Amino acid sequence: MKRFINVNTILLFILFLAAFLRLWKLGTIPPHLTADEAALGYNAYSILKTGKDFWGTSFPIIFKSFGDYTPGLYVYLAAPLIAILGLNEFSVRFPNAIFGVIIVYFVFLIARIIFEKAKYKNFERTALYAGFLAAINPWLIQFSRGAWVPNLALALTLVGIYFFLKSLEKSKFLLVSAIFFGLTLISYQGAKLSTAVVVAILGILFFKELIGFDKKILLGSFGVGLILSLPILVSIYAGQAGRLSVVSVFSYSRPQEDIQKILEQGNEQAGGITTLAFHTETLNWARVIAGKWFNHFSGRFLFFEGDWNNPRHSPPNMGMFLLADSILILAGLVKFVRNIKNKYFLFILLWLVLAPIPSILSRDPVHGVRSIQMVIPLIVVSSLALYGFFEKLFKGTLIKIAVLAFVALYFLNYLYYLDSYFVHLPTHSAKYWEYGYREAVEYLKESGLDSREIVFQQSYAQPFIYFLFYWKEDSREFWESAVYEPSSVGDVGLVSEYKNLSFQFLSWPFKFPSGTVVVADEVVAPKDRVLVDYRILEEVLRPDGSLAFLIMEAK
Repeated sequence: MKRFINVNTILLFILFLAAFLRLWKLGTIPPHLTADEAALGYNAYSILKTGKDFWGTSFPIIFKSFGDYTPGLYVYLAAPLIAILGLNEFSVRFPNAIFGVIIVYFVFLIARIIFEKAKYKNFERTALYAGFLAAINPWLIQFSRGAWVPNLALALTLVGIYFFLKSLEKSKFLLVSAIFFGLTLISYQGAKLSTAVVVAILGILFFKELIGFDKKILLGSFGVGLILSLPILVSIYAGQAGRLSVVSVFSYSRPQEDIQKILEQGNEQAGGITTLAFHTETLNWARVIAGKWFNHFSGRFLFFEGDWNNPRHSPPNMGMFLLADSILILAGLVKFVRNIKNKYFLFILLWLVLAPIPSILSRDPVHGVRSIQMVIPLIVVSSLALYGFFEKLFKGTLIKIAVLAFVALYFLNYLYYLDSYFVHLPTHSAKYWEYGYREAVEYLKESGLDSREIVFQQSYAQPFIYFLFYWKEDSREFWESAVYEPSSVGDVGLVSEYKNLSFQFLSWPFKFPSGTVVVADEVVAPKDRVLVDYRILEEVLRPDGSLAFLIMEAK
């Protein structure tokens, strides 16, 4: 009993630490809402006020968002908090921070089952190390601080895994597992693939156990999962997954002229044996996909630069893990591979190998969001090594010195991370978080310019959503008056007009009637040139002093 209380006390401390790292300054770090965050928050606000999203659809399960379609579970989870706290950055992000803490808790629970089944004597203590590593992990913190729906999907996936593993002891838990796996599909588009990977691994590894279950439980679980999946299946059939064709790697074949140049270099003919052997698109895609898989396991991605293709996905000058984590990961992998015959260990290894699939099948070389499920098996692997390190503290002076040196290194490395995220990211990465839109929109309102004709520089950052969010606009007016221009290539569309607001792609020189308020960045509105035709009302600066927007009035 004493040991049980001790475990619970330590676990409570770990969860408190996780909550602190996810909630402290949540409204201001990251320094600005992304368009997707603003859309999630405003949709929740609109549902509260009107029962419809900002396009006028009543209580949708799949929300139209900038020409894409997004499962809406996060919207409905955020709505009660927005009703209590109001529409602001903190209330939009708060649900995800809570799910970040839930992730830590279920990492502990899953690790405890895995190490218990592997017959580790101190399986609870080892699981606590897993929970601790999850609490402080940079990758998990990154996507718990912000309205990132993949983080919600990850939390639901972990709950589904936990109850699946529990069902191997009591089959009735399989139904609960199916519910949570099904909910992942109405939380995040990418869960169609990431959840399928996890379910497939579990189904194959534990097939013998599953076929011994009561048929009613098996059919009931399948039926529940299918029912929860129906909105997503219907949305695919209805063409509400057009953006998948844009982000898929298979949508980007090599230009025919590039292939022709390759053939000319070797005096080869199209359709010839060497062409079929070496130059087909199938072989090219296989090479590209394999390269992307290795990217996700590279030191560059994991320990040094993070998501170099999407700076918003990692802190400046940081990997997705600490550099010191590399020691734990390598040592832990050795232990796991040695025990690969254990089904539970094999599950973690297969999950790790296959987790990047949603990312490697997309157009990006790496993607911290789509590959987020990698973090869990890496943490579980690392926890076994960390437990081993501390167990060796009592086995000799030199070993004690080595372990304490590692602890000091890890602590210093973590201080570097905290400095990178909480001190430097708000300034260094402000431009990646669309900093300036809130400031520009609020200035227009506070200065009484909101009733004037306003031309705002158009961009795929979706400036209209910031007007809806920060002006607390009535969504009924928006869906009745907004002019929406869908994209012809399956990507996001754009709102070009709403009331007295006009969103236009600008290029200097441009001319508007006297008194028109124009908001543009310095690229399209060079400050030294616009003074002839415009009077500068305000310069919106980022935290690093760079110019985000000029707010001008036509003379």
